[in-house]
Amino acid sequence: MKLNKLAVLFALGLMALNAQAQSAEEKLKAAQMQGFGSKNKEAILQGTKTDSLSKTTNGQAAKADTDPEFPGGEVFLQAYLKKKLLHSGVNGKGDVVVSFKVDKKGNIYGAEVTKSAGSTLDTAAFNIVTGMPRWRPGLTNGEPADKPASVTVSFGKDD
Repeated sequence: MKLNKLAVLFALGLMALNAQAQSAEEKLKAAQMQGFGSKNKEAILQGTKTDSLSKTTNGQAAKADTDPEFPGGEVFLQAYLKKKLLHSGVNGKGDVVVSFKVDKKGNIYGAEVTKSAGSTLDTAAFNIVTGMPRWRPGLTNGEPADKPASVTVSFGKDD
């Protein structure tokens, strides 16, 4: 009987060691797949989550400001852009920067090309960006607020 308990404790100990052996990069990738953005990289690597409230030195909660973010973070944004570029049917090389605002509900509005690579690429990039799903809105003093954002769409690159 005691031998069975020891075997169970040993197995549990091995499982705990195995879980701790997961590398920081694996934790980061798993967290990004669950929707944490690249801005939370340090918190993920340290095993904590960041949110709109952070502690001040006297222990009181202070409301933080954050920028708008594509759902799922930078990894999902790049995957979205890559998929849309494959289906765009546009030929050419260059980077187009599209700037816009994200409202309190995560909708994109006021989009404009701020770095051009020619009218064909500009139009394709504008259509890709304005067709994006809702973003996570940025926060001002812990409350959703209209905030600016931009996306660089790179054509003709095999990344």
